[in-house]
Amino acid sequence: MMSNVVESSENAGKKLGIIALLLSVFCVPLLGVVVGVFALFKSRAAGQSNLFAILAIIINAIYTILLLFFLVSIFAVSKAVVEQRQQEDALEALTLQQQQAERAAGHVDTDRIAEELQAKLEMFHQAHGVYPSFGKLLSERGPLALSEEQREVLVSTATPRSTRVGFQSCVASNGVSSGVMLRPGSGNAPLIVGDCSNIAARRE
Repeated sequence: MMSNVVESSENAGKKLGIIALLLSVFCVPLLGVVVGVFALFKSRAAGQSNLFAILAIIINAIYTILLLFFLVSIFAVSKAVVEQRQQEDALEALTLQQQQAERAAGHVDTDRIAEELQAKLEMFHQAHGVYPSFGKLLSERGPLALSEEQREVLVSTATPRSTRVGFQSCVASNGVSSGVMLRPGSGNAPLIVGDCSNIAARRE
């Protein structure tokens, strides 16, 4: 009778040790450690060793440590990304405020904005095969859309010409836009995109 009890306890401990070892395979390491410790105690109480339980404890403990390290790393990286994004948003907001203040004070770098618009017009031509009209440029969405600063300086006709950029579509005799002329308010030479020679009309 006593022999049956010992054998039953021994088998129960070993079975639990095998289950704990299998838990490492199914990626449940923390539970595997708990089951492995329980299996080891159960076997020792019966006066038996349990290699499965020992292996399960070691393997699952290693997996648990690696899992915790992975989760901590993911959390740290995510936190760093969020903080960087917040800093970028704050810097962008500050830059926008400074630009608005400069425009309100009449200090506008129209040369820089005209060059930015020139590059955007070239991109528009590459994407669509034609140069945009004034209205088309203002209504464009996506990567070719104007920034708030570009839009304000381009359409702010109520302000002096020295603080805005003029826009003139170069229209050929067949009515097709062949280019665009930008006039920086600083008084520098106009920036021409495309072909503005031999045109029938120019419209701003």
